[in-house]
Amino acid sequence: MDEHAPPTWWQEHHAFLLECAEEGEVDAGPPFSAQLLDLLTDVERTFAVTGADTPPWPDPHLGPDGQDLPVREEEYSRCLDPAKHRILAARAEAWAQVLVAKGWAEREEIADGAALTWLTDPLVTAHRATVLRPHRPGAQPLLLARTAPDGQDGDHDPAPADALLPGLVVGAGDPPLPVETIPDCGCDACDSGSRDLLELLDQVILSIVDGSYEALISPDGRREPALGWSHALDEDAEEPRPRSPPSPHHGGRASPPPPRRTTPRELPGTRHRGSRHDDRRLPAVLALSLQEGVPARRRFPHPRP
Repeated sequence: MDEHAPPTWWQEHHAFLLECAEEGEVDAGPPFSAQLLDLLTDVERTFAVTGADTPPWPDPHLGPDGQDLPVREEEYSRCLDPAKHRILAARAEAWAQVLVAKGWAEREEIADGAALTWLTDPLVTAHRATVLRPHRPGAQPLLLARTAPDGQDGDHDPAPADALLPGLVVGAGDPPLPVETIPDCGCDACDSGSRDLLELLDQVILSIVDGSYEALISPDGRREPALGWSHALDEDAEEPRPRSPPSPHHGGRASPPPPRRTTPRELPGTRHRGSRHDDRRLPAVLALSLQEGVPARRRFPHPRP
């Protein structure tokens, strides 16, 4: 990694957690372990190669002095450069290469996403997919599915149901549970830059790899995440928590609320369970780990303003 490059999201988070630990703020969670930092460093280093042809882009709604720029009406329901989202597949490829190189998983390519049978409907069309099958007994596969065919840049109008956008569906388990679709909206109005997208992708994959992702599935296929990211819920609330104050680490913009583990709400029907890397039972449909010793990270707190 370039020592002169700006800090990554995980370097910022780790520094924040170290500061919290020094001040005795235990609620933020422990700092990232050396093994976790090594894993993320390897992904970043590999991404310098896999993402060489997919350049990052800044937040188009952030001014040079860090002020918010208004969203123009014409930015809704359009995407002037859908091909830029191919950076997500490049980042996913970096993760796949690292997990295989570490000997944690073997790789399988599925050319036609229509062949996939999902645990619940991902609500998007999946095309080529990469399945990472862990060597650790009891761990579940990680699925990285493209939402556009290889070589297609996508449509400038994302509004139609059949519009193509080169995004990514992250799934886990066999059959796979769709965990997150990134981006959730590809219009220019919702664009906050590539850094936010890559941070979300890293956090989703990492939560699956280290075993801290949890979800409950109801008989009608509804999915209730027990581990939230930017859309985390308070334990007793039905609405998302308010956004946190503007943070200088996010260019002065209001950052997503600090995610934290929530108390899973009971749903009717069977509760699926999985085994974590330390074999403790969890209230989860999936609790995965590709290798023993990778500590669970239950939240991604944002640095304080």
